[in-house]
Amino acid sequence: MFFRLCGDGKCDNDEVRYSLVIFMLCVVISVTEAGDPVGWRARRSEPVSQSRVTPVVAVRAVANLTMQTLADFESMALARHPSLRMATARIDEARGDQRQAGLWPNPVVGYSGEEMGNRGTAGMQGGFVLQRIITARKLKLASQVAAGRVTEQQYLATVSRMRVLNGVRVRFYDTLVAQQRVELTGKLSHLGEEFARATARLVEAKQVSANSLLLSEIAAEQGRTMLENSQNELIEARQLLAFSIGDLNLQVGSLRGNVTADLPDMTWEDCRKLVLEDHPALSAAKIRLSTAEVERNRQKRLVVPDLDVRVGAGHMNVTGSDVTSVRVSVPLPIFDRNQGGIARSEAELVRARFGVERLEVELYQRAAVAFREYSNARQQARRYSTQILPRASRSLDLVRRGYSQGQVPFLELLVAQQKYVEVNLSYLAAIRKLRESVTVIRSQLLTSGLHGHRRSVDR
Repeated sequence: MFFRLCGDGKCDNDEVRYSLVIFMLCVVISVTEAGDPVGWRARRSEPVSQSRVTPVVAVRAVANLTMQTLADFESMALARHPSLRMATARIDEARGDQRQAGLWPNPVVGYSGEEMGNRGTAGMQGGFVLQRIITARKLKLASQVAAGRVTEQQYLATVSRMRVLNGVRVRFYDTLVAQQRVELTGKLSHLGEEFARATARLVEAKQVSANSLLLSEIAAEQGRTMLENSQNELIEARQLLAFSIGDLNLQVGSLRGNVTADLPDMTWEDCRKLVLEDHPALSAAKIRLSTAEVERNRQKRLVVPDLDVRVGAGHMNVTGSDVTSVRVSVPLPIFDRNQGGIARSEAELVRARFGVERLEVELYQRAAVAFREYSNARQQARRYSTQILPRASRSLDLVRRGYSQGQVPFLELLVAQQKYVEVNLSYLAAIRKLRESVTVIRSQLLTSGLHGHRRSVDR
């Protein structure tokens, strides 16, 4: 018996005091849980407040305490992310092309001298104006093509905006989870150290074996390692959050938010609508298709020749007369009928048409992957919330009471404690995955990830 009950003899005061220390530590462990809102786990006590963890190590010397909420980081990303500035510049480039496409060719002004030396005179001296007349509404078609490319760039700018915001949201919630993990592992590391000290006192009182002390010291070291790993993960999460905004010098401090707030229940149809309806990349592909059709028509119109009109005025020194000349020229489309340009435009039209179909199929495939990951994460989080966590809590309570009554060995108490810690940390990981999958679906799969549905949408 690890906890000796008082019988006819007198109880040792040190033994009772050390046993009470173990009992109180067990009580503290039983109330140390990963926080989540009502609806995902039945609470046994009052709801856990929002994360208030003190920053472990700041990314820079001083943390930016004004940046704490998701809205703060989103606003900053929209204001200064280089990808969004590049997207705006591309729109301006396309608008410049649109303005240029509708301009008429500049007239040509020149000097003309003819029959110089005729009868010892300067001949005819004068000037001319040459203007090319664009026919077959080719300038209007060119303007329509350029306008379509402006619209396409605007949709692609929306793609960039959503991708940036989605990256910020994913990194923000990752950092919130990392904060909660530091809180949890910090408490558990402290409890492990207290267990080791209490067990050392019990060994001195010859109430437990020396092996129990070794086991408690091992558990304490594991708790310290877990805490250090959590601290490093928090440092990384803060750095990645700063980088997702596009500011390499941003100093991220403690955040405010709830990682499990506003988690929806979605069906496949809900997911499909969120992803496919009004998808900016798909809209850009459709605009590209309509622009390719206009460009093909413009290339066919280029076969129609333009007119070169030349009007000149001069003075005939031989006769003393003022003369006017008019010339109109037109190229004959005999050899060059823009065959290559037409063939290229038709090939681009085919590519644009199948590009829309390819993107639709790709979005459906990525949506299926995203919904599967969301369903798995939702099921796992709920199973932890309703089944695993309550049982782990009850198991720890039973072991705690058994140990306090001397019916459970110390090793079983350590195993129950370790399992309880693992369950809470696994629950945090499941919530993190669930939050990420929800964010990815709501952002229409527009992410900068490296695998599966998180790949960037190709232009």
